[in-house]
Amino acid sequence: MKRSLAVVCSFCLLGFSGGISAQTPASGVNAEHLVTVSFNTAVLQTAEAQREFAALQTRYASRQAQLQALNDEVESLRKQLSGGGDKLADAEKESREKSLDSKEKQLQRQAEDFRNDSQADSQQVYQRIAQKVYAFLQVYSQRNGFSIVIERGSDASPVVWYTTKNLDITDELIKAYNAEAETTPHSNTNKTSPTRNPPQPLPSAPAPH
Repeated sequence: MKRSLAVVCSFCLLGFSGGISAQTPASGVNAEHLVTVSFNTAVLQTAEAQREFAALQTRYASRQAQLQALNDEVESLRKQLSGGGDKLADAEKESREKSLDSKEKQLQRQAEDFRNDSQADSQQVYQRIAQKVYAFLQVYSQRNGFSIVIERGSDASPVVWYTTKNLDITDELIKAYNAEAETTPHSNTNKTSPTRNPPQPLPSAPAPH
């Protein structure tokens, strides 16, 4: 008997940062020649990214609910067989086993489609915003007199192992980008960003054990 195929129904929780004036140097950050930034964090924590991913969550909510309902149905069928399967006639037991197998395959297909679709949409949103943040970073760095901006990475996967706090501009970049986006909400850029790891995709279902 196959083990349960659980549907993972969790979305990335993105933090929110308010806006400050983008026309002044970053508060708390000296105009050093060299600074660090966590680019992925900056992209994901912009107000724009939070709105976009919240919209994706809403768009996929009905499909997520359908997957959960189908998963519940599979669990119910499995419990019926495991709880009283030995008391059923052979024909009835075989019929229920076929029904369970069919539902499991349906769940597996739909969960895979859901994972692929949501991941593709998530990556598309990320890349679009990343391009805009990258272009803004160029202007922001010139405005603040930075000679070089180094990727800091995350605490789990650091690129720079140590730097003083006042050299990291991630939080200030987020605030400045939010403020700039509020004044020019429809601005676009043709500049492209370096390849970055996409954020965690929207809900997916693991392969059956």
